[in-house]
Amino acid sequence: MTSASDAPVRRVLLVEDDASIARFIDMALEDQGVDLTVCGDVESALAALQERPVGLVITDLMLPGLSGYDLVDRLHSEPALLAGAKVVIFSAGVNLDKQARLEGRGIWRILRKPASVAQLQACVLDAFVEHEVAPATLAVVPLEPAASSRVESDAVLAYFGGDVSLFRAYRAKCLVQFEHDLVAGDAALSSIDLAALQRLSHSLATVFRTLGWAEDGKVAKQLEVFAAEGDAQASATAWARLRPRLLG
Repeated sequence: MTSASDAPVRRVLLVEDDASIARFIDMALEDQGVDLTVCGDVESALAALQERPVGLVITDLMLPGLSGYDLVDRLHSEPALLAGAKVVIFSAGVNLDKQARLEGRGIWRILRKPASVAQLQACVLDAFVEHEVAPATLAVVPLEPAASSRVESDAVLAYFGGDVSLFRAYRAKCLVQFEHDLVAGDAALSSIDLAALQRLSHSLATVFRTLGWAEDGKVAKQLEVFAAEGDAQASATAWARLRPRLLG
C-alpha cells in the first residue's frame, strides 16, 4: 500500500503468521497512508528490519519457531536494529503475568485480539503523531465488549465500525483462507504436531470472534488449550467440531 503523495509514508512491520488476521489488519489500514510489510516469523522480521527501518512494529506472541518474546528481547538488546520504532504486542490472552514479562522491554502498547478497525487505526495514528512522547508505563488497550450474540451484524459494529462492505470483503477472504487452514489442521493432527495445531486454533479463535462466530471461537479456544496440554484425543475431538465451520 502507498500513501497519498502529499502525506508521509508510515512504514509498519507486522509479525503475524495467520493469513486471515494479517488480511484484516491490511484492510483496516488500507486508507491510513501505511506501507505495510507482513512477516510470518521472527527470522524474516529481523531480516526486514535490517533491510529498511520502520516506524512501528506490531507483533503477535505465538509464532512458529522463535516467539514474539524472543523478537522483543532481540530488539531491546539491539536498539540500532529497532531504530526508534515503537513496538506493539498484538495478541490474545495477554494476562498480568505476560504483561509483567514484557515490562522493561521497551513495549509501547499492547493491543488485544480481536481488535476493531478503529483500534488498529488509532494505534497507527498515535504511533506516527509528530512530537508524540511515549508513555512512561505500558499502555494496554482494553478489549472492546464482545458482541451480544452470534449475529454477524454485531461483529460489524464491534470490529468494523459499522462498515458492512469491509466486513463482507474480509469474510470472503477468510472463507478462502479457511480451505488452507483445513488442510493445515488435518496435517497437524495426522502427524500429531500439537504445537502447530495450537498456533492454528489460537489464530482461528480470533478470526471467528472478529466474524461474530462466538461459539466457534470458544471451540477453537478449547482446542488451543487441549493442544497446549498435549492431549491428542481431546484435540482431535475439538478439531472435528471445527471442521464443518471451515468447510463453510
